[in-house]
Amino acid sequence: MVVNPSSGPGTSEFPDDNYSVQLPKLNSYDNVQTVGYVRTGYATQNITFVISEVATYAGWASKNSSFAMHGIFFDEAPYEYSTAAAEYIQTINKAVKNSTGLQGDKTVGES
Repeated sequence: MVVNPSSGPGTSEFPDDNYSVQLPKLNSYDNVQTVGYVRTGYATQNITFVISEVATYAGWASKNSSFAMHGIFFDEAPYEYSTAAAEYIQTINKAVKNSTGLQGDKTVGES
């Protein structure tokens, strides 16, 4: 299930009260994996901003382990190959893989 409080994690360090109530419920189901929504703008979104949004989602587990995301959903992935786009995706993927506070395989592709 893609979790998207505000076209990404929002401006707060932790999820708001609505998400704080619902995330533990969602994460309690064996057949649900929550992933945080991050927009890449087809590899044009500022990469530092994208990585900071990944870090925000990863940080949710520090407040409550039942808030932990199972990965990140990168939306608006590039649809044409370029070396720059490939490097961009590799960099943000590495940020996810190296994040503590995220569970599971940590990445889900664009649908």
